[in-house]
Amino acid sequence: MYQTVYGGKYAAPAPINLKPEVLIIGGGVVGITIARELAREGMQVVIAENGESLGGGIRHLHFFYDRHTDVQQWLDDMIADVESTGNIIVHKGAQLKRLDGHLGCFQALIRTRDGGETVLSPSVLVLATGCITRPSAAMNGGDRVIGLSEMEKLLAGSRDVSLAWKGQPVKTVTYLLDRTNDDIKIDTVNAVKQSLILQEKGCRVAVVAGDLKVSASGMERLYRRAREKGVLFFKYDEPPVLSPTDDRVSVELQDMTILRKEERDTVSLLSDLVVTGETFTADPTAEELCRVIKLRPGTSGMLMDDNPQFQRVLSNRRGIFLAGACRFPQIVTESLSEAHAVVQEVKALLHPGAYTPANPVAEVDPRKCAVCYTCVRLCPHAAIGMEKHGERNVYAAPAVENDGTLWGAARIEPVACFGCGICAAECPARAITLYQ
Repeated sequence: MYQTVYGGKYAAPAPINLKPEVLIIGGGVVGITIARELAREGMQVVIAENGESLGGGIRHLHFFYDRHTDVQQWLDDMIADVESTGNIIVHKGAQLKRLDGHLGCFQALIRTRDGGETVLSPSVLVLATGCITRPSAAMNGGDRVIGLSEMEKLLAGSRDVSLAWKGQPVKTVTYLLDRTNDDIKIDTVNAVKQSLILQEKGCRVAVVAGDLKVSASGMERLYRRAREKGVLFFKYDEPPVLSPTDDRVSVELQDMTILRKEERDTVSLLSDLVVTGETFTADPTAEELCRVIKLRPGTSGMLMDDNPQFQRVLSNRRGIFLAGACRFPQIVTESLSEAHAVVQEVKALLHPGAYTPANPVAEVDPRKCAVCYTCVRLCPHAAIGMEKHGERNVYAAPAVENDGTLWGAARIEPVACFGCGICAAECPARAITLYQ
């Protein structure tokens, strides 16, 4: 790609051809949405789904908070569309085991549970692996303390009948939020949504939260509607105390409407059921996936959940995109917005048919390279590798000169280089130059 004469003039890298081929890791609602939209643009799409069926975590969702749509029917229609589209191939029970190359010429090894292997050459990779929802730690309330997902399932199974728990009617429900996930709005969205459904069933509902999060689109309106329908909202500073009382659970907290702490009374909410938030964790395969793809995981184990240098759907490697809960747990509406953003990024990248590096690009002089691997280890974009060169490396140890002897040196792939300059600054042999 380079035509550089050392000691002479630098020649800009030539453009590379881009095939309209995309590999999507993860077959949840985000991966499905991206695949459908890219397929409509005439691109060849492969979905590698770790599970035995498409759909992902949305299989546990039965009600949208912002529209009257049957979630599972909506999902089944999308899956049927994907599986019947000719330019979408779906591999189920599949994992990405190896990834080499860069934008335009990735080499991906997909392995299925039956031992079958498929080698793909996509131009672009999209990660949409989602996250895992786990029950919160057990609380002192016995079997009448359940999670939001369990309540969602309970409501879905009693659409046209009164709500019951283990054969007994449920008339009072208390939601206890913010014991986990204090920076995630999913619990608030689900609690307010479910409270309105419970109100329609004649239940008395209270929502107890340290910090109610209504920043999602349409949530302030939904919150206002819940209050108008009679849902009670309580705020707490100190975590409420749960205690079983006969066949009910008592949730005790301080009355925060009184400003002076010493004058506050204790409010006791007797409930047939207490519903708590759940814990969101990275997919167990996320760590291995980061190692294979050479991505930097976030502090929580998610895929680059803290990504201040780029737009949130971009990764530290050009041609690799992230979307949905694998990056950060979020509501379906936000995940779908990220899916559409990825589609636009991929279209902008692949539609021209070629890519020419526009950033400042670093280059290695192989005659000076000491093969110390400093640049390889430090590059945050996996843009540097080691190659064999025909001319002798002046820093190499003495060796017998034989015909065909090749000398090792680092090489920077211009398509993958972001021009950050870390390699040029840290190279002990001063063998790297950053060209503007």
